[in-house]
Amino acid sequence: MVLVRLILFFNEAIRDFLHKNCQYLSAAISFYALFSMFPLGLAVISAIGFLVDPGAERSDLAKEIADVLPVSSELVGTTMEGIVSARAITGIASFIGLVWASSAAFSAVRKGINTAWGITVPRNFLRERLIDIGLVFAAGLLVLIILFTAPIIGVAREVVELYAPEGEIPGDLMWGLISRLVSPMLAFVSILTLYRWMPNTRVKILYVIPGAFISSVCFIGAQLLFIWYVSTFPLYNIVYGSVGALMALLAWVYFSALILLFGAQITSMFHEYGMRPGREQGFKGFWSGFGRVRIRIVPILLRD
Repeated sequence: MVLVRLILFFNEAIRDFLHKNCQYLSAAISFYALFSMFPLGLAVISAIGFLVDPGAERSDLAKEIADVLPVSSELVGTTMEGIVSARAITGIASFIGLVWASSAAFSAVRKGINTAWGITVPRNFLRERLIDIGLVFAAGLLVLIILFTAPIIGVAREVVELYAPEGEIPGDLMWGLISRLVSPMLAFVSILTLYRWMPNTRVKILYVIPGAFISSVCFIGAQLLFIWYVSTFPLYNIVYGSVGALMALLAWVYFSALILLFGAQITSMFHEYGMRPGREQGFKGFWSGFGRVRIRIVPILLRD
């Protein structure tokens, strides 16, 4: 019975997802993201230029980004080199322009999540722009966290080894596990924040957690699968030649946007089931809400 409910639930989720044209919104997100990456990277490099050496920031950031994105390190290194060389043009006015240009991708993400929730009433213009700009700064903060994760873990390890009793020092396996958990944790917190605050409606975080967790797991799994596919079958280089790495990056952003918006779709359904009037609050009420899926879907299947 549980399996049947889950199958019907995801059947309804896929139907609604396609009906709302979320697959095309994912393409829009990937398009805007492609044109927002360079302004965002330039803005981040300009902001941290006073903290680290230009050569170090290029090499370290390129290495960290190459470990996260399923693209070649050569593409990231070349892009970062261009970003660093263009840093001289970024005064205060230019920095503001870069932030505004970077906000286009986050505006598409915001509209896509609201569409997945079935929300058609927008916020006022000024509030929406402030949200988009806030997401730009949040993305920049994530880049900084990725950049400084390894040094922070290294310092923490040295402190622990200095004060820990002899023979009770954590091994390399523990520190390696901690460093590998940073990316999944950042993905979960980021997706949870988007699902909680992007929809233009009242959202109870209790019912957002399951959708954010599912999306995070799918995101990490798709990342590993896509990296394996690109490294094993260099199809993009064969078909697109010199721009193969760029097309692979664009495809990855598109798949990530699909996961993000489908997660928003099922999160909205979780929230609807849990908040339905007359239903018991909490996870018990949320789970019992699956019972209504059968009633909504079976007639549709019979008509087909």
